[in-house]
Amino acid sequence: MDESDLTCPACSSKDLERGTTEIDVPHFGNVVVYYLRCRSCGYRINDFGFHGNFPKEDKVEIKGKKDLEIKIVRGSGGTVIIPELGLELFPGPLAESFITNVEGLLNRFLQLMPLFEDKTKVDEIESRINDAIEGRLKFSISISDPSGVSHFVRD
Repeated sequence: MDESDLTCPACSSKDLERGTTEIDVPHFGNVVVYYLRCRSCGYRINDFGFHGNFPKEDKVEIKGKKDLEIKIVRGSGGTVIIPELGLELFPGPLAESFITNVEGLLNRFLQLMPLFEDKTKVDEIESRINDAIEGRLKFSISISDPSGVSHFVRD
């Protein structure tokens, strides 16, 4: 695909630049970063790939505060589920990759709570997420990713 064929999803401009770069990230090794950037409106989206063979599905048990430090690599095609909290993160056209830890993932979910209308349900979920962040709630996180990019990094 020629760059001139790319259309910005935000402003419909044909001024979309794409590229890749490879960087060495401590604890992760060589990472290939793919990006799209619109020169007209500034829209950007990043994704990444790893040189490695990670499982397509993985699960981790969070039993206390120390486990909140486990790192999570989520590729744009990854699904993250925390069944005990009723939280799910699915891939989609605007899904971005990220690297965070368990606490960071829980905080991402907290930031999304104001988008939901059922205030009673939101208050209940926020309370349970905060209990999890404080280490008062045991729970599990599962990741599945057909591309094998998403995974946990256990120290």
